[in-house]
This record gives sequence, C-alpha cells and structure tokens, in this order.
Amino acid sequence: MKAFFPIVFSLLLGSSLCGSAQQKYEHRIYAPRIQTLQATLLGDELSDPILRLESEDKIEVSFDLMSKAPNDYSYSLIHCNADWTPSQLLEMEYMKGFNDNTIDDYEPSFNTTFDYTHYAVQIPNEKVAPIVSGNYILKVYETDAPEKVVLTAQFMVVENSAVFVSGRVASNTSKGVNTAYQLLNFTINTEKSPISAPAEDLKLLIRQNGRRDNEVRDVKPTYIKVNELIYEDNRQLEFEGGSEYPRIDFSHIRNYSGQIDRISFHHPYYNVDVVPGARRRLDEYKYDKDVNGRYKVHGQDIWTDLEIDYSIVHFTYPREEPWLDGTLFVVGYFNDNLLNGRNQMNYNFERKQYELDIVLKNGGYNYQYLFLPYGKKEATSLRTAGSYWQTENEYTIYVYYSPQGARYDKLLNVTRISSVNN
Repeated sequence: MKAFFPIVFSLLLGSSLCGSAQQKYEHRIYAPRIQTLQATLLGDELSDPILRLESEDKIEVSFDLMSKAPNDYSYSLIHCNADWTPSQLLEMEYMKGFNDNTIDDYEPSFNTTFDYTHYAVQIPNEKVAPIVSGNYILKVYETDAPEKVVLTAQFMVVENSAVFVSGRVASNTSKGVNTAYQLLNFTINTEKSPISAPAEDLKLLIRQNGRRDNEVRDVKPTYIKVNELIYEDNRQLEFEGGSEYPRIDFSHIRNYSGQIDRISFHHPYYNVDVVPGARRRLDEYKYDKDVNGRYKVHGQDIWTDLEIDYSIVHFTYPREEPWLDGTLFVVGYFNDNLLNGRNQMNYNFERKQYELDIVLKNGGYNYQYLFLPYGKKEATSLRTAGSYWQTENEYTIYVYYSPQGARYDKLLNVTRISSVNN
C-alpha cells in the first residue's frame, strides 16, 4: 500500500457540451473538483432515478464540490429521446415552470479530512416540474457562466400506462445449458393499451445491473401475437452471468467489512486497501448477497451526513504479466459502470499487479473487475472473476413509445426481472 500525494481527482474531462441537436447527453461530471454525482429516488439511495408521472415521487440529484468555498450553480431541465438526444418539445411542452434556477441547497462539510461543499436539488420542486414522460437531463452550470457546464445527471419519468411486461431468466442458451451465460425471455402485453402498431412503434432498452457496455437496444420480437410481443430464445438477449459483486464498507475506519484488507491513515487522508482480486474456476460459483453493483454513501457514529468523509481506495488485481489484448477496469454504479480512463487499471511491473486508486466517499460499495478486449464495446468477467449461470442479476427493461410522426419518445414501462426468481 502506498500513500497518495498529492491527491488528484482523476475525473477525465470530456469534450465541452455543445448546442447541437444531435448532442447525446450522459450521466457525467465535466469539472475536476466535482465528486459523487448521485441521482436517486428521494429517500432511497439504492434506487434508480425514475419518477412516476403525476405522483408524489421526487428525484434528488446531489454532488460535492471538493472545497469549503462554495460556487454558485444553476440548473436546467432538458427533455430527451430514448437515445438521450434532445427531443423536439419546447420547454413549455415538457415542464411546468421555468429553467435556469439556482441551487440554493448547499452546506460545507465538517470534521472531515477532505473539505467539500454538498449540493442537492429535488425534482419536481416549486420552480419546475416535468409534465410528460421520457428521459430527462438535469444540467448544472456556473450561474455567472452558463456555458461552463459542470455535470449532467440523467433521470426518467414513466407513465402509468396499461403496457405490462413479464419475463424470466433461463440458463438454456445457444452456448449450452448451465454454462457461463443467461438468457432473458420476456413478453410485452398491450391488450389494455391503445397502441395500434406495437412492433413498429415501441423502442426497447435492456440493461443488466445498470451496465452500459452490454446493453441491448431496439431488439425485435421473436413472435407477434394479438396484443402480445414475445421475446424468446433471442441471441441478442444472452448475457454473461458474471459473478456476485464483491463488496466493501468503509463507513467506519475500524468497524469496516467486506473485501477490505486494512484501513490506514497517511497524513492527511485515510487509505482503504481492498483485498486483491482473484478469478475462480467455472465450477466455483459462490453465492453472496450483493446489490448488483449499487452503492450507498453513509457513515457510522456521526451526527450529520456532512461528517461523511472521503477515502483513497486502492484496488489491485495480481497477475504475473499484463494482458496484451485489452484493458482492465474497476466498475459499478459509483462510476456509472463506465469503461473510461478514470476507471482503468494500470499494470505495475514491479509489483506484478494491476492497480487503481479512486477517491470515494465513505460508505458501502459493490464493484467488479471487467476486461475489455481492444476493438470491442462489451467487457467480460470471464478472465477476472469468472462467469456463472447461477449468478443473481437484475435485468431492467425500458419500453418507449414513438409512433410515426411523434415529436418525442414516451416512456411507458420500466420492469425489473431478477434471475433468482425463475
């Protein structure tokens, strides 16, 4: 374990946002001093940021500026299509109220080794509220310089529609029975919905544990019946089972748990050494209750959440030689499962291991090691933790409706299917 001086917040900045109609928005931080961007259903940090239309639900978007000297930030809502490009709707058509509102809810941390100011905004509020379903971006920028966007947060609004989705996860795939893979089968029932051409007008997005690299879009039904679209035995819906997520909880410097070797203090910060990663054999599946990659910021023996500190978390994956055909990453909901430079592990030839240091806010985290072959979009756990058909995974199906001539994509249904309930 090594000290980490000076601290550099390794948020790789992407290209600046532009006003192009083809801009695809991401859940992303653009400013180097911003950390811990969260968008969740208010009161449930482990939830997805999805509002039910015309309900009492609220989404909370929060983040930390790593300084006790606050900046003035404002935000605007942008309505997007299913692919996160801006829709054709005018502001007055997708929201009640006005854009360009200041964020007034912010407070500095205290009794922490890392100084920060915590910001939060809830949607809807007395200034603005979404009024149609679909994808939304909450764009945060400097109040005095609106062109300086510091982050964009994704959330969704789903209708109370009469479209129903049911499904199951099978281990009988084109690659064999009870191997390293899982097959998602599901049915969309439109009997009580006025959709005239569902096979043409519905857009689908399927994600496994919130991952972006292996998501499936616009898959076509295997069979079409009256009022039913059946997606069965479709190779596009075959996924690696992966393994249960390792977990760490460093909400307390002594009462820690999970895959943590030790926590030590190297002035001026706490350092968390994670137990080195290791691969199991295909026949060594081990069940462990995880939260499918999610995380929760929290602290023990504190009076207020503003006392929750940050730590430098050291991930290692031992290997005698580096892989020459791809790159290794540490991912989870805490970094939006992104395979980018911030989450990429580097090989240390002296220690014979991959290493990555990440500054994380104290709490409980699921994570996994994924290998991305060069030239590929989809990463794999086959080389790192193994892959098993028994693994408990959560599959989320998003059903959008976009009839011919529509100016935006409605979000009709969001259904989660667990592989253990089959």
